[in-house]
Amino acid sequence: MDEKLTQIKTIEGNVDSLKTDLHSRKKRWRQFRSHIADMTNTCFDGFLDKKGSTGEVEFDHDKGQLNLVVQKDRKDESSQTKDVKALSGGERSFTTLSLLLAIGESLETPFRVMDEFDVFLDPVARKQAMETLVQVSQEMMHRQFIFITPQDVSSLRTSPLLKIFKMKRPERSAHVGGLQQQTLD
Repeated sequence: MDEKLTQIKTIEGNVDSLKTDLHSRKKRWRQFRSHIADMTNTCFDGFLDKKGSTGEVEFDHDKGQLNLVVQKDRKDESSQTKDVKALSGGERSFTTLSLLLAIGESLETPFRVMDEFDVFLDPVARKQAMETLVQVSQEMMHRQFIFITPQDVSSLRTSPLLKIFKMKRPERSAHVGGLQQQTLD
């Protein structure tokens, strides 16, 4: 019986140690989560600032929600909105790009791949977004960026840090009408 009581005390000690460790780990996890949220918020505002805007990412960890507050003109508080749907297509796309870049930077992802990120942008917003992305990617030499777009990128100048690969146009079969797009039935 003494042996079993000793085992019970050992088990109770282990349970207490595990509870203490769990409490400590939860506290560190909350601190880490808060740090990631702060870093994302700072980066998001920094990326928006490149276009003269400002913004904030509101993390609601209890509800598992992410809310954006965007002020289109940094100097005009009346241009602030919490409804991203109220932004124009170009503003919404640039805000989304800024959010993705901010999350990627705060999570320290070594690779960033963006596929057709500019298809809904008007030409002016597309040029501005592309210039911003290239500038950001050149500033972050510790990361690798891959941008995939069907749009014309001839205005970008290559450099040792920027390579542009252009895929050749797909070959079309003469059996299905030449230069028409092929589909599978």
